[in-house]
Amino acid sequence: MMKPLLSAALLALSVASPALSDQKLTTRPNGTVRISGSATEVTRISLAGDRIRRIIKDQSQFQEMNDEATGDVFLRYGGPQDKLVPESGYIISERGITISYELTPKLNLGAETVVITVNGVPDSPAAITSSSAGGSGQRSAPAFELAAGEGGGGYSSSLVALTRSVINKHIGDKAPPSRSHGAVVATENGSGVRAKVIVAAGGRSGRYVRPQDFFNSRVVAVWVQRNTLAANDRAWVVVVEKR
Repeated sequence: MMKPLLSAALLALSVASPALSDQKLTTRPNGTVRISGSATEVTRISLAGDRIRRIIKDQSQFQEMNDEATGDVFLRYGGPQDKLVPESGYIISERGITISYELTPKLNLGAETVVITVNGVPDSPAAITSSSAGGSGQRSAPAFELAAGEGGGGYSSSLVALTRSVINKHIGDKAPPSRSHGAVVATENGSGVRAKVIVAAGGRSGRYVRPQDFFNSRVVAVWVQRNTLAANDRAWVVVVEKR
């Protein structure tokens, strides 16, 4: 009777102690992933071929630790075990990719490794930081980005000057109108370029706005008033493109 009892005990132990497992998730830039996080063990989040630079969230029941060597993030749940509430936020990678996530703590999970693959990412970053373009309507330090390969010398200065002029003329202290995300509300022509004044809208669940979101083969510069938008919030964006 000893062997059957021992086998049953080992089986019960293996069922009660979940093994280390992987969650392999796939999305695209600005997409969303749904993550199951352990409420009793550590959850590791990793970006395939990239590194996590920041995680933006309002409040969290998870304690967060970044690994500088790997770019991974480790989470440990610290909230009440009898009330497991999902939470959400944004993951920003070192390559400038942003994805939103929903994290649900679960009691029946052991240590988890979550590997997120972001498809449709260019081989190299689409932008480099140049300087800030000020304006009378500026309430924070907005990002001014130059398309890769376009920066340097007087050309960079002319883009900054045009963007500053557009901000002063068309934005000032005005709040963005109630328009859909990406709506163009004004244009201004420069030497070989055209500046578009655009509305960025937070939508129903909020949005993280990056200059790279507005880049294409014609765009040479982007100014974003504010990156983080709450639900139904809006901000100004100026996009400068070749004519």
